[in-house]
Amino acid sequence: MREIYKKTLLAVAAFALVALGPSVASAFHGGGVAHCDGCHTMHNSPENPAEGASQNNLLLKGDDPSSTCLNCHDGNGSYDVKSTAGTDVSQGGDFYWMTKDYSYPTHGTHTDTSSKDNHGHNLVALNFGLNADTGDNATAPGGTYASADMGCNACHDPHGQVNGGTANDMGAISASGSYGYDDPNDGSILGNYRLLGGDGYEVKDMNKAVVYTFTANAPIARAEGSRGNYVDYGSGMSEWCANCHTDYINDSHKHPSGNGEHLNGLGDNYNSYVKTGDFTGDFDTAYDSLVPFERGVTTGGWDLDQTSTEGTDANSNVMCLTCHRAHASAHNNAGRWDFETELLADSAAILSADVDASTQAVYFKGGSIIDVATVYGDYQRSLCNKCHVQD
Repeated sequence: MREIYKKTLLAVAAFALVALGPSVASAFHGGGVAHCDGCHTMHNSPENPAEGASQNNLLLKGDDPSSTCLNCHDGNGSYDVKSTAGTDVSQGGDFYWMTKDYSYPTHGTHTDTSSKDNHGHNLVALNFGLNADTGDNATAPGGTYASADMGCNACHDPHGQVNGGTANDMGAISASGSYGYDDPNDGSILGNYRLLGGDGYEVKDMNKAVVYTFTANAPIARAEGSRGNYVDYGSGMSEWCANCHTDYINDSHKHPSGNGEHLNGLGDNYNSYVKTGDFTGDFDTAYDSLVPFERGVTTGGWDLDQTSTEGTDANSNVMCLTCHRAHASAHNNAGRWDFETELLADSAAILSADVDASTQAVYFKGGSIIDVATVYGDYQRSLCNKCHVQD
């Protein structure tokens, strides 16, 4: 009888957990700061840090912030940002490419090398073989942020605070930290998109010293789940990137990018351009996630639709992520496509000589690896032509 009673209690408890749903089993970064011992070892106990990690001033379970993040985000799962074989197809791109040099033929028998240092943001994650930029960039291009301090926390606030967090009577972040939008019902701030640091966010080093302070708010965007295979961008992305890449915005000698850089007539090109030689596109289906843009939405993420296929209008503008991945890509300068080839199909073929482009995310969109020749054609030129139509 006692055994039956115990089983009944267990069944009731299990039902209660299921019935309570997200309020009990929320995402790790949901509802504000995650549980502390997910990232920290409270007493710096030698048996607690991840294998290979040493004790440190921040009590992290890694030698540095990025190693601590990659304890959970390294691999091939839905929450990972660094895959083991270049297969990550999330919008941000794959830090795998920061570990991969490859060579390719150029003219005749000459070969050139695409350096891993040039494929994206050079995270310092010592436990995972990622190091500061060893090339020409001691600081962020167009800015002063030191490459030696580059880590996940250089962009993301691991504690998910907004304008001081709940201590300043601000609401907690949304259920997964993916969406970042104001609640239209009660006006409370539910958090920044992708836990990105906002105005006043302080980046600290391993000695808890502030090395950089943001002056721009986090962008407004809405993503589909943790993978972010589909994203609808609202506004502020370029302004936020300019926290570190200051000279890359509002400079007449660089490609226009920002909230005020409306596509205007180029938007008509965007909507009609399907691929090289094909201008049969229409507004309802014009959106190409390989060449995204911002819709000019400034009021909150609920005004965005991450499944939208609609093209540009008078409010749309170009942004940094129109051409670049936020994390890394197979191409130089974290390009969404290869900026240095005439035909994209040739680029994919070049990569196939050194990596398996059929199974790695060399070109991808909408959460899937694509054969660029099949999607755009054998003679597709640079996707700059989606707006500029010079092909």
